[in-house]
Amino acid sequence: MNRPRESVLPLRMATDPRSVRRRAGLVGIVLLCCAVGLLYRAYVVAVEHHDAYAAQGNRQQLRNYRLAASRGEIVDRNYLALAVNDRVHQIVLNPRLIRGQGKQDDVMRALSDMFPDQDPAYFRDELSRDKAYRMLRMPVADEPARELVDKRLAGVSVQQTPQRVYPRQSLASHILGRVNSQGQGNLGVELGADRWLRGRETSSPAYYASHRGVGRKLLVDGHPDPGMSRGHSVVLTLDTALQAMAEEEVNTLVERWNPVGASIVILDPATGEVLAIANRPSFDPNHRIEAAAMTVNLAVQAAYEPGSTMKAITVAAALEQGTIRENQTFYCEEGRWQYTPRHVIRDTSRNEWLTVTDVLAVSSNICTTKIYETLDKQALHRWVRRFHFGERPPIQLPGATRGLLADWKKWSDIQGANVSFGQGMSASPLQVASAFAALANAGIYNAPTIVSKVIANDGEVVWQHEPTKERVVRAATANTVLEMLTSVVHTKQGTGKNARIDGYRVAGKTSTAQKANPAGGYHKDRYYASFVGAVPAHAPRLVILVSVDNPEGGHYGNQVAAPTFSRIGERALAYFGVPRVDGSRPTPLPPPLRADLGAVRTGPIPDLDVEPDLPGSRRVAFSPGIPDFSGMGLAQAMDAAEQAHVRLRALGSGLAVGQDTAAGAGAAGTTITVHFEPPQ
Repeated sequence: MNRPRESVLPLRMATDPRSVRRRAGLVGIVLLCCAVGLLYRAYVVAVEHHDAYAAQGNRQQLRNYRLAASRGEIVDRNYLALAVNDRVHQIVLNPRLIRGQGKQDDVMRALSDMFPDQDPAYFRDELSRDKAYRMLRMPVADEPARELVDKRLAGVSVQQTPQRVYPRQSLASHILGRVNSQGQGNLGVELGADRWLRGRETSSPAYYASHRGVGRKLLVDGHPDPGMSRGHSVVLTLDTALQAMAEEEVNTLVERWNPVGASIVILDPATGEVLAIANRPSFDPNHRIEAAAMTVNLAVQAAYEPGSTMKAITVAAALEQGTIRENQTFYCEEGRWQYTPRHVIRDTSRNEWLTVTDVLAVSSNICTTKIYETLDKQALHRWVRRFHFGERPPIQLPGATRGLLADWKKWSDIQGANVSFGQGMSASPLQVASAFAALANAGIYNAPTIVSKVIANDGEVVWQHEPTKERVVRAATANTVLEMLTSVVHTKQGTGKNARIDGYRVAGKTSTAQKANPAGGYHKDRYYASFVGAVPAHAPRLVILVSVDNPEGGHYGNQVAAPTFSRIGERALAYFGVPRVDGSRPTPLPPPLRADLGAVRTGPIPDLDVEPDLPGSRRVAFSPGIPDFSGMGLAQAMDAAEQAHVRLRALGSGLAVGQDTAAGAGAAGTTITVHFEPPQ
């Protein structure tokens, strides 16, 4: 069979132009199809399913970068800082990662070296938890924190956290109050002005990604404005120098008389501004509180029978109503008066005929009752209420008492007499000082205030105190009573001679009030001793009240309280440079201010991979606290307990309705039993 003859022509070369064009066309068609497919796929991803893919990307990488709320500062009238925000370093552990890499021993060794006084069992307990985030309760100073970071221990990091700091320690602690473990005000101005002080959390979207093993973020809209998260600054009426003087003098008083409690109140009668309030016992808001009684602001929250200081109010009421004359005399029954068949009114000294001025000077209960009888029950009640007894002062200090003043229709025959000289009613030292300030201010009452103004971060004044300027009695009446009250201090028979201040005339009133017995009647050996006065008498700059609860070794107001009034009054007048009677001016004394504890950094906490490190801050003692679990669900309560380093024992389910340990200061590691009930 014949085979096909092979061609004698040479084969076509691969570089033949026609072959190259054919293959190039085929490749071009394939590439074109791929490009069209890619373009179509890009269209599908970018246009048709854009929202779905964008949401998926955001779920993976987009987060809200949060800037925590920061409380505003509290400053005195001269803008001296009294409560600020400091920043401390806290160690954060990732127990899962540490155990996964077998680094428990290295971490234990590093922590034990840093905190030799801590129980190693605490560290072992934290490392044994099945958690990815555990913050240790101990703060760390700057240098040890840097050394720990340099060790690059797996699962160990350092985080900056805010903490409220009171740089002058216990100074004005009852006024300032403190915050709880969640940074919320729970005492004093911190609570009363919380609506202004608390900031609000701000946030900015950020893309998070890992680059070479290091987490990075890109803030979409830039770093949140720190001013938006920061609360307003609260300017107090308090004068820190005057407050320091009052604190020193109340300490001297307590050392001498060992009372159950003591208070000093200093007011500006022209405005009602509180310049100083000092109480004992006291506390340091930077540290754990040993007893709740230490936090009671006796000058504002405690009510006692004002005693003889009310005699000035009774005289002012009778003069204003025209039922007595300034030069009128009254028979004082030689110290004993059978007022009703069952009740006898007594004086501490035997007197016959006394003028109104002498009645105040010798503090006669009998003649004060006779002055009251020129009025009647209803009239006296009306006048006492006009001086704002029996109502809560509108001051920005929580828990201010309204005192006790029964309706006049419920008064017995003896009760009207009792109220006229300060028994059968109760009031706080602040209420008594404010009423006396109305007499010192030509008959105009100004409600007491502790906050002068509130300033926003941009400098705008968002609230400012305005004196109430309420006319209570005529200026002539107030000035007459004030001049009468100088006889208490500057006459031989006066009961307040120990309140004299060299170079100045003092208008004031002593009080020695027996303490009421809850079982009925009065204790025979328990007293409130007090003195309230205005200086200088002709043009009062200050009203000062000194109150002493149950002193030992004496109980008369002139004996116990008046000397402290004299000392604090002399120092305060010298501090303000008030001219003496002869026109000379005292040499101002340097204020006894305690030095600051060190530099305090304020403002937002920087995110360390966005902003550079800031200079170091001083170490601040960390005070763990017990949260208020009320209204929380179980998950919320567990988170709050974990943050506060306390153990939670939950009973029931639903919302928290009670706990066996009150919220506030408490030791870390404490077990708190919380009761939960289903919502109604």
